[in-house]
Amino acid sequence: MIRAVVFDLWNTLVFSPAGSPFQRMKELLRPEQAHVFTALMRDGMVQPYPSVRTFLEAWQSRVDLDEAQMDAMAEAFLAAGQQAECFAGSPEAVGAVRDLARVALLSNTQTFGLELLDRLGIAGRIRTRILSAEIGALKPEPAAFEAVQRKLGVFPGNLVMVGDSWIDDVKGAVAAGWTAIWVNREAKPRPDHDQDHPIYEVRSLDRVPELIQGLQDGLRCPTCLG
Repeated sequence: MIRAVVFDLWNTLVFSPAGSPFQRMKELLRPEQAHVFTALMRDGMVQPYPSVRTFLEAWQSRVDLDEAQMDAMAEAFLAAGQQAECFAGSPEAVGAVRDLARVALLSNTQTFGLELLDRLGIAGRIRTRILSAEIGALKPEPAAFEAVQRKLGVFPGNLVMVGDSWIDDVKGAVAAGWTAIWVNREAKPRPDHDQDHPIYEVRSLDRVPELIQGLQDGLRCPTCLG
């Protein structure tokens, strides 16, 4: 029985024409600074910084960031949040799923610059939110999925993960014993996977409520909805 449906945030529910602020940070690093990018990005997504400036100041001396870099990086986060918008049908899909099961958000993201959750109405529709920067773990790490299980008090077999990332959302969920729904808007080829663990696939979120209803009714065919 499916008791809770957990949605990814970026590129599943919402997108930003400004692109990923972390990718912009990478582009702004000088060649001699580039080696720290992976550690810098992870720190930003697993530590609860109160603001983007606090985050950047924590790295300023370690990376020798100059003021121009810091201003441009801060602007990248501001632009990503201000320009973010929901994919068509996302709010309605979440609302329909909420009529069938509990809903939650599990996102690899920072704690700052998330005013978009209120602006886009996501905060009102998904009240249970688990952010990597608050739990200190990133999908697909087991700890991220375990945090959701503890928060919701639900067993792995009663949980569904809905997300666009094959590695973070799909493989992470399957490894945790959850059901996975891959949001494959671009119709990418499906990577090889263990056929003993069915992975459901949709092209858009408007198919998700129907699929959840099917799972509630005992659906077992992972290609039934396409």
